[in-house]
Amino acid sequence: MAKISAKISESLREYLILTGWIKCKPEKVSLEAKLGDSIKLQYPYMTARMQCVVGPDMAVAAGRNGILTCIPRSLRDIDKQNIINANKSARLKKGNVEYLERPESVEPDTKIGEVIELINKTGYSVIPVLDWHKKLMGFYIHNPDNTSSVPPYKPIKEVMTPLRTKSDNRGVPFLYNDSSKAEVKRLLISEDKRFVPIVNNKMVFQRLAFLQKYDTNFIGIAISTRNKWEEELERWGHQVDTLMIDSSNACFDDAVKILKAAKEKFPDKPFGVGNIIQGGHFVKFAKNGADYIIAGMGVGSICQTGSERGNGRGQFTVAKELSDVRNKLYDDTDRYVPLVIDGSLGNVKDITVALALGDFVMMGNYFNRFYEAAARKLGEKGEPISEEKLIKRVETWGEGHPIARLVGMFGMNYREAIREADPADVANVLERYGHASISSATIEGVVGTAEYRGRLKPNVEEDARYIRTTISNTGASNLEEFRQMAVLEKASPETMGDMYPHDITIKEGGK
Repeated sequence: MAKISAKISESLREYLILTGWIKCKPEKVSLEAKLGDSIKLQYPYMTARMQCVVGPDMAVAAGRNGILTCIPRSLRDIDKQNIINANKSARLKKGNVEYLERPESVEPDTKIGEVIELINKTGYSVIPVLDWHKKLMGFYIHNPDNTSSVPPYKPIKEVMTPLRTKSDNRGVPFLYNDSSKAEVKRLLISEDKRFVPIVNNKMVFQRLAFLQKYDTNFIGIAISTRNKWEEELERWGHQVDTLMIDSSNACFDDAVKILKAAKEKFPDKPFGVGNIIQGGHFVKFAKNGADYIIAGMGVGSICQTGSERGNGRGQFTVAKELSDVRNKLYDDTDRYVPLVIDGSLGNVKDITVALALGDFVMMGNYFNRFYEAAARKLGEKGEPISEEKLIKRVETWGEGHPIARLVGMFGMNYREAIREADPADVANVLERYGHASISSATIEGVVGTAEYRGRLKPNVEEDARYIRTTISNTGASNLEEFRQMAVLEKASPETMGDMYPHDITIKEGGK
């Protein structure tokens, strides 16, 4: 006889975070997160294992910004290798000197408002000011926590920091282009500078040098749970930092078998299992060696596992039950297994509520909206577009939709590949993969578009400022303290309505 759970499935969006006594300024709050002993991230973020999200551009951009990229299991091998190769080329180690050859620059008479627009678009906060001969005049250094009150129509030369001179030691120090990396590193460390410009003997700007503060571009890959998982372990395990199972429901015997085999072959690489929604399953996988657990089912923006099949659970309920089990397991065994909250993260508030319970968040819709997402960008009328300023939407689809199977066979340019293929082969493929009548399978994802937000870097940094402020307001200074100190309170629908701007016509500032 069917049982009825005493719990009610609740959403992350139903909860608010109460304030505490502030002990740490928002800009000092750390969002760093560790996955095992080998992976240290600047943000507790993982990209969803989605074709429309993860390609070479996303791997490079997310990785450089301290986010873990997770390669979907459903891509072609050649596409997976391209992502790994691009990511490998972009890797930096803590203490490395990084050169930026062609940073965004402005002229001395450029208005401050225009410079701020450039910063908001690109995410770069160090802007060289060059005359029309490309001679370096100085820098505008943007601090979002202490913005300038100078009117936007003023020229940047009035607020820029000039170069250091013999008579004025307060300016920006510089080096010549025959300086070695050792000299660059020595100056950056000795003067505690974020950057140093490199010029030639005529003071013409050459490049910017930065001292890398973090290891970058950690990458993971999802492996199949079908017949080829042993082959995939062997092929990809040596090239990535972490491996994982990606299944809408990972609760089956082969998942445990794959987990054990992966830990035996790669004992030092974290292995994650997902997705699950019940505490007992968390314990089972944790006791069999899982290094992290991915939680959630039926609540993703492109998922219809819950709506069509009736499988799933509210993400707050999942996060609460599994975080309780994680904590009890740690108390009983002294082994801490991080919890990854995957799905239903519609805005920064929901992300922060999730981080009050989970150790990481895995996001698809969030990253799908950025310029670096793998899917096609669309204009006002839904037409494919390449000019960045005209982008309005980004394509999106679920891994459980037939389009994902087409991408898995032909690549992201499957439309062009199909047009060039033999018609008989195409008919066979479409019969098997392109329609709803897929034998022995159910369609678990939808196709649609997501609203375009812009480049990854500035958006991630802006959202992180909100998250740091929320954490600061609880009295915490880092994620671990936040999980210990956060007090969550369920809000009525009326309260949630009050929390958004209301009773006015919004002209600016709404999201």
